Formats: sequence, C-alpha cells, structure tokens
Amino acid sequence: MGFDTVLAAADVPTIQAEVAALRRPARRLARGVTAPRAGLAQPLQFQVVIDERDHSWTFDRQGDRHRDQYRDGVLFSVDGSVEVSFARSGAVAPPVRLLTPELLLLWGPPASFAPILVQRIHGHWLLVTFEHERDPADRMTVVIDERDGVAHRSYGTSEITMLTEIRVMDDDEPAPPRPRFSRLQEWPVLEY
Repeated sequence: MGFDTVLAAADVPTIQAEVAALRRPARRLARGVTAPRAGLAQPLQFQVVIDERDHSWTFDRQGDRHRDQYRDGVLFSVDGSVEVSFARSGAVAPPVRLLTPELLLLWGPPASFAPILVQRIHGHWLLVTFEHERDPADRMTVVIDERDGVAHRSYGTSEITMLTEIRVMDDDEPAPPRPRFSRLQEWPVLEY
C-alpha cells in the first residue's frame, strides 16, 4: 500500500483490493454510534451482525422499530424487499459497510468522492482521505484497523460513525436479539 503519497485514479482498484485483503471473511458483531457532525442531535446507537461468507447481515438502529436485513440476495427494509447485490445492499444501513470498507461508496464512480491519500497513524491504523471530484476542500475520511480490516470510524460531510465494539462470532453462536439501547451519557472516547 502506498503511504503518504497522492493517489491517482488508476490506484483505486489496487488500494481497494489491499483493504479487502486485510480481513478474513467471518461472522462479526459490531456495535457503534452515529451522530451529525453539527452535534445538534443526540447520537444514535446501532448493532450490526454480518457474515461475509454467506453474504448476509442484520442492522438495528436505536429508535427504529424495523430491523433491516439482507440474505439470499434480497434486501428487507422498511420500504419492502428488493433483490440487490451484497455490495449494494448496505445503502439502507451505511454502518454495515464499515465492516467491509472496500464496498464503501467513497471509492469512486458512481460516487463523487475518490481516495487521494492513505496514511498510517499510531501503528496499525490506516487513515484514508477521500476528496470530492469537484471541490478538493470537501473531504471525508475513514480509519481502518490493519489487524481486522474493518473501518472503525467514518467522518463524512454530515455525520460521524464510530464502532465501539466489534468481535468475531462463533459459527454456532445464535444471532443476537434486537438490542435494547441504553441512553448514552457521553460520546465514546476516541483511542488510537
């Protein structure tokens, strides 16, 4: 992976493949928080269970009565069900894509952002900076842990998303029930 150098559009597929190669497909449980960058609204908690091997996931967000799910090539959301690819299925639940960061829409067309810089910070964290194609001052970042290949933080133009817990689940472990989210007393501490 080329660190600390400006990337060209031709580098994007290589960087995506290198990010994907950091992670072994597994069944993972993740919990986290998302909040608007302006900080005016309360942070919302979420839970994701994803299995890359069978291309399935479930997503629960605090305050939502509906559980978004993807299995057998079908996305089940509050809007109904629709056949869609695994790569596109996370559109209704963006935190799902943090667990497969090479599938983030930020990697170029059809999105308006593309990666321009990869930096290593504090040992095993990769800071990937994405720039808007029409405005170089408009940037977004994700922070990927080299140890598990998961994006633990995403700083978008309008919101921040952060994983607070992640673990690999045993194959025979039952799927967790819909979580009961307790009220957050403060924003989780950022540690690198």
